[in-house]
Amino acid sequence: MKCQKTPGGHRKFAIRNVVDFAEQNHFEPAGALEISGGEDPGSRIQVAVLGRDFPALAAAYLERALSSEGSGLFPFLSYLYQHRIQLWEIYDRVIRPAMYEIGELWARGEIGIHHEHGASYETLEALAMLQLQIRIKPPSGHTVVCATLGDELHEIGLRCVAYLFESEGWGLHYLGSRIPSDAVRAAVLRRKPGIVCLSSTYTAAGDLGKELGGIADAAGSVGAVVLAGGNLAGSIDRKNGIIETSHNSAQNLLAYIHAFDRTPGDRPGGDRKSAAHS
Repeated sequence: MKCQKTPGGHRKFAIRNVVDFAEQNHFEPAGALEISGGEDPGSRIQVAVLGRDFPALAAAYLERALSSEGSGLFPFLSYLYQHRIQLWEIYDRVIRPAMYEIGELWARGEIGIHHEHGASYETLEALAMLQLQIRIKPPSGHTVVCATLGDELHEIGLRCVAYLFESEGWGLHYLGSRIPSDAVRAAVLRRKPGIVCLSSTYTAAGDLGKELGGIADAAGSVGAVVLAGGNLAGSIDRKNGIIETSHNSAQNLLAYIHAFDRTPGDRPGGDRKSAAHS
């Protein structure tokens, strides 16, 4: 395994290299490390990790996200990855249900808006830090452009999508939230990506019809596929030239990414269609 040797002669191994080595040699965890951060001694989480008890892990994430003791989210996510819980599992089975429950707690008035915003911010920070530990595959030769539309400020889902593409070796152009459609079109025409990922949680496609149509036209001119998430996925105006398909989880999206190279119609220069991603 690759390692760095300290002046004192100790060898340090990057987590991504340890996980890669374990996967290549089909090693399964025989035990769990102690988990740092927070007041939880870790035994409950250790058992959940070894048993792949995702409801328990999502509950632990929720507890840490709402804790007033400071952020323990990155150490927690790093711990999961160290124990070979896949990136899509972290997104689909831990973060997604935990953040959904936080939204429900806020809707019922059981937590304040500052709790929900704080948990969202800490999650975005933890995701960015985790990505530094993730094993990135060799360059695939493809690129992806990611952005939210309208006044959309929620970008946790889009950030997970972007990091998933990056982990698969895609060149990533992340435009962020509240990006004007003109800027998205310009990025598409300049970057010529294989896929364009758009997200909007509260604004339906009908309210963004003109913007979506312009982006779809730009994508079509460079042979790109458009994946639209959130409310966009369920209410696409087919007159915009966007044909709806469904990828309602990171796991399904990962399968779509893996099949991209194997689908002749989705290759650069091929007869591509635009698709929708939920």
